Amino acid sequence: MPYTDQQAEQMELALAEQLDRGIRQFELDVFADPDGGRYATPAAVTGTSGIAPAAAEMRAPGLKVLHIQDVDVRSTCVTFVACLTAIRDWSRAHPRHVPILVLVEAKDSVPRGTGGAPASPPLRFGVRELLTIDAEIRSVFDDDQLITPDRVRGSRSTLVDAVRSRGWPLLRDARGKVLFALDNTDDHRLRYLEGAPSLEGRVLFVSSPAGEPSAAFLKMNDALGEGEARIREMVRAGYLVRTRADEPTIEARSGDTTRRDHALRSGAQYVSTDYPEASPFGSGYLARLPDAAGLPARCNPVNAAAGCRHDWLEPERRP
Repeated sequence: MPYTDQQAEQMELALAEQLDRGIRQFELDVFADPDGGRYATPAAVTGTSGIAPAAAEMRAPGLKVLHIQDVDVRSTCVTFVACLTAIRDWSRAHPRHVPILVLVEAKDSVPRGTGGAPASPPLRFGVRELLTIDAEIRSVFDDDQLITPDRVRGSRSTLVDAVRSRGWPLLRDARGKVLFALDNTDDHRLRYLEGAPSLEGRVLFVSSPAGEPSAAFLKMNDALGEGEARIREMVRAGYLVRTRADEPTIEARSGDTTRRDHALRSGAQYVSTDYPEASPFGSGYLARLPDAAGLPARCNPVNAAAGCRHDWLEPERRP
């Protein structure tokens, strides 16, 4: 399964170029903008890359991809649909790739330092707004390009029963596909589950506590201490797990690889990092697969079949 990741809002590279370099996971922060133009004139702008926030795309209705409204609004693709289209087009051109995971964070909080009166007040993500995420994904991707909760659940009554008894689709059935998961684990998750306790008809997976009907994907971001053993336990139980190799700038400044090394040993199928290239802080820190010779994926250290070879996972790509 894929490993490398870079949060899209912090990258200067277009999504397709990131994919060309082996990235197989993204996080996209989305803001509801059903009428268009809500975030087109931010109070301040930071960052150096991407499309100007006043571009026509920002004035069109639809979800916007920003990091922090009014403060950090530049992105290589300013609308969710544009980001999805870039991923879809790359995927179609590389039909043998390992599954790409896109984490979607629904953002509706007021950034700190605005005094409670931001120039671009965010809209709350209720059930209707959360389902807009599904609708925009389906407007770009055909059903056969997606790994959805319905596909994983199959004939089982719940997702958790499916992954514990049958597991996730085999790689041969998942090549060239994309799956989406809701990054939020708070009330947004509960709203998204309303009327669909096992994600019936939904596009996004959610990180529910292990054992709940909707539990198939787990965010377990801390692999330190007992975290590594817990991740291993969940992987062996059939869950798809995402963990983190580093916290924002901490390891990048110190050069400490402890968290990264635990994460890579844990068996988590997706290990996120902000540093697939050497840290700009001079510590030399970076996070790459230690034994895959530049490939974007490797055989899982916890549950791979005997005789698995890294270069079988994504045969189109060679280092």
